[in-house]
Amino acid sequence: MIMKVRAHVRRIVNVLLCSVVLLAAGSVADSSFAKAAPAAEAQLGKGLDSCTAPSLAQMNAFWKNTPYTYWGIYIGGSTRGCNQPNLTADWVHRVTAQGWALLPIWVGPQNPCMRYQARYFSKTASKAYAQGKHEAVLAYKAMHALGLPDNSPIDYDLEASGGKNTAACQSATKSFLQGWVNQLHVAPAQRAGLYTSSCSGLLDNFASLKPGLDFIDGASWDRKPSTMTMPCVSSNHWAKHGRHKQYRGGHAESWNKVRLNVDSRCGNSYVAGNSGITYGRVCS
Repeated sequence: MIMKVRAHVRRIVNVLLCSVVLLAAGSVADSSFAKAAPAAEAQLGKGLDSCTAPSLAQMNAFWKNTPYTYWGIYIGGSTRGCNQPNLTADWVHRVTAQGWALLPIWVGPQNPCMRYQARYFSKTASKAYAQGKHEAVLAYKAMHALGLPDNSPIDYDLEASGGKNTAACQSATKSFLQGWVNQLHVAPAQRAGLYTSSCSGLLDNFASLKPGLDFIDGASWDRKPSTMTMPCVSSNHWAKHGRHKQYRGGHAESWNKVRLNVDSRCGNSYVAGNSGITYGRVCS
């Protein structure tokens, strides 16, 4: 979606004011790790994700004097691969009060050509569409239970099917995602996104959905923190504040004597923060 400049400026001002109020009230989980509120939108946008949401202490360590401002969190789904002992409404409240923004990710059934752990949606387009709507309802409920604001982005994790993707599976996948988008757009509307490989996930094929995905999240491990260097995706698609990019896969990273296995991200699109929805532009 294209945001109007004035509305966007007001959002940035609100983020700054809210951060100041929270700091003054002692709401930050650990003020010794507090990072100054971004002075401008250009300082937002670089982030990480991890299979399991880190502890509060680990999030503190990855906040102080680091380039990161948002974290991808796996909020649920039948194919989510990790337990989430830390991911609670209290955790969300504390990390967003500190200043973190979050990108909720839902890992539901996968492309039927993958046969992934017997958790896949139907090859029949009408059934796939209904399943996409159902997953959107489940994802919204999970997001709401964590205290994330209405109108938050929700990212569907659809793993690439490689060379097994037949025309029937491609058609079913489009129908599934159309159901996902349509249901998330029902009031209270959420922003509907898709994470997959920018090339082998055939990400660009989904530009024809109507209504379309509000944002994409392309896995392209070229180590280039730029959302516009996304192979196999047209430069005209999702070009205006509509892209996240996972530019490096799992690797160990240490900050303030804490070591975690993470994926590297950059974003020029929606994230959920402590004062509603904003988006970052550190990555072009």
